[in-house]
Amino acid sequence: MNSIFNKIEEIRRQPDHIRLRWAWGLTAVGMFFIVIIWMISFSAQISSLKSEEKPVDNISNGSAMQELSAQKKSIEDATSQLKNVLGKESQNK
Repeated sequence: MNSIFNKIEEIRRQPDHIRLRWAWGLTAVGMFFIVIIWMISFSAQISSLKSEEKPVDNISNGSAMQELSAQKKSIEDATSQLKNVLGKESQNK
């Protein structure tokens, strides 16, 4: 650990153009690691999205229409219940 502090002090004693090289060099090294980590996480995210995709043939066999009609009925039920609740609240006020 002491050698890191010695190296920092050595760099501080250098002229401006040498310190600027160190700054840009360490920035480039840091960005390299950040880009590598970003690329790994991005490829993992894409592979998980590909594995979660549903096949398109569900639409052709009519199951999508059945799902949509079940959702429509559920939405209609929720809407009627909400109207009933709101109607009762307005009568209580």
